Amino acid sequence: MSLNRKGQSLVMFVLVIPIIILILVSIFDVGNALYEKNRLSNTNYLAVNYALDNIGSISVDDVIDYVLNNTDNISSYDVVLDDDRVEIEINKEIHGLISENINLINVKSRYIGTIRDNKKNIERIK
Repeated sequence: MSLNRKGQSLVMFVLVIPIIILILVSIFDVGNALYEKNRLSNTNYLAVNYALDNIGSISVDDVIDYVLNNTDNISSYDVVLDDDRVEIEINKEIHGLISENINLINVKSRYIGTIRDNKKNIERIK
């Protein structure tokens, strides 16, 4: 007795394709989040470097303007500017293909820069 198996591959195809599409979209979202985290970290590093270069002649508002001009869609930020110390924390919510209307990915970057003995030291805080 022989069974007809012509429809089995179609059923498997219909069951497996949504899973494959979900995996590909998830990979894209994670890659986009890592890219945005890298961009945010670079902007934050440059903002701390800019603030340290001009430590005596700029205000907190100047540093905030620098950050806002170089990064888009920031959800929150915090800037501390002392005589020899700068601390900047930036948070950003990432929208992806899956999470277009829901902000599931929050990216954070925090750097502290100090000047000691006329040397700049910039440190990323995890």
